[in-house]
Amino acid sequence: MYLITNALKNLWRNAGRNILIAAIMLAIITSTVVTLTINNAAAKIIDDIRLNLGSRVEIGQDFMEMRAAGLDGRTDSVHLSIDDFYAFATSDYLRKTIFSASMYGWSNTFCALRDDPSNPGARERGDGQGGIVLDETCKLISTSDPTTLSEFGTLRHITSGRMFAELNECIISEELAALNGIALGDVITLQGAIVTDKHYSLTVIGIYADFTDEYSNFMFMFNRPVSENRRNEILTSFATLISAGWETSYGLHIRNEYYLKNPDHVRFYEQEVRSKGLPITYNVAINQAAYDKVTGPLSGMKGAAFTFMVVILLLGTIVLALISFMAVRERKYEVGVLRAMGLARSKVAFGILAETVMIAALCLVLGLGIGSAVAQPIADNMLEERVAVAEAEDAASGLGNRVLFAQGQMQTNDKAAGYTPESEIQVRLGGEVITQIMLITLALTALAGVIGVTLITQYEPLKILRERN
Repeated sequence: MYLITNALKNLWRNAGRNILIAAIMLAIITSTVVTLTINNAAAKIIDDIRLNLGSRVEIGQDFMEMRAAGLDGRTDSVHLSIDDFYAFATSDYLRKTIFSASMYGWSNTFCALRDDPSNPGARERGDGQGGIVLDETCKLISTSDPTTLSEFGTLRHITSGRMFAELNECIISEELAALNGIALGDVITLQGAIVTDKHYSLTVIGIYADFTDEYSNFMFMFNRPVSENRRNEILTSFATLISAGWETSYGLHIRNEYYLKNPDHVRFYEQEVRSKGLPITYNVAINQAAYDKVTGPLSGMKGAAFTFMVVILLLGTIVLALISFMAVRERKYEVGVLRAMGLARSKVAFGILAETVMIAALCLVLGLGIGSAVAQPIADNMLEERVAVAEAEDAASGLGNRVLFAQGQMQTNDKAAGYTPESEIQVRLGGEVITQIMLITLALTALAGVIGVTLITQYEPLKILRERN
């Protein structure tokens, strides 16, 4: 008890030196609390996003492998059969599959926006291989799950009618309907522009307002192709598109989404589909463009917080070690007197260590309180700045139209369409953070204590008193 009481008195006797040590410890602990809470919260959100986007696998053409094999993507030899895509959906690794595909088409029963009104519909052109295809004027887009049309509810919304649900139902834009006088219940006909034997008669069941950019890719802004005008998109079900009798994916842009039960099983799933006949010119990959877009600001903030924490710990530890070293050397005479009075070396070391523990305990309590109070505002400010930077970069680069090759697949802005950077984060002082902070505090206490004990054990009492001056 005497040693504890004397340690408490020493805290007051050496107030200036102890306040300096406490200030350094408090700064280290508070900074670490803030950075750890931000780092852990960001990591949890990224993990949750990974379970969502990371579990969504797409099978698409590997352009790098195709180039290496001397293929140009227009021959049937590099296109899978429709049955293959259905076979890939039957796997124990999957929890669900969403089928989607698009087809360029033309029609001589309605005029597309930006088309030549004096000559609407089909115009023949060469396909570059000696064949003839039709000059497409529209795009038929299909999905097996209309809820995946993420632009509806934000940039698009149905103004009359309803979403397609049955076979041979479709929805069109207000502009396309107004241009051609199309009303709900009217039937429009079109056929494939590349595979010209695919014919459709679709009942317009809904009309939607469209606030998207007229051309989604900045490259189309120059030649303004009619088929790439988003007002000319006709949306229908995947079953409707396939009902025309497609045997292979030639003439289709298929983007089936296979959702894994566990995102870590993507390689096992790839091995399975390879055994089912997936050629090397196709790749299995996650939606990297969307994942990077959503998690980009969070990942940047997480990295910045971790770097700041490492710098604070390194610099703080060095400064704390130096001050502890100087503080103990200043107390050499005090230690010599206590040892000359017969106090055991271990008890002297215990007294100095007790002082350090008391300072560390006080700093731990204050640091946890201050850190938890300021962590949320700091996190909000950091994330807001990084989201603003990400949005500015997207705007400067043409709304994210940069081309990304992820695992051999070319992913442009349409891969990330409908996704926005995560802009909210909730940080809290959980048990995990408290445990980590306590371990860090314990390490700092041990560092300061070891320095004191080491110096004390170097000298005998008479030598300390003899070298007082």
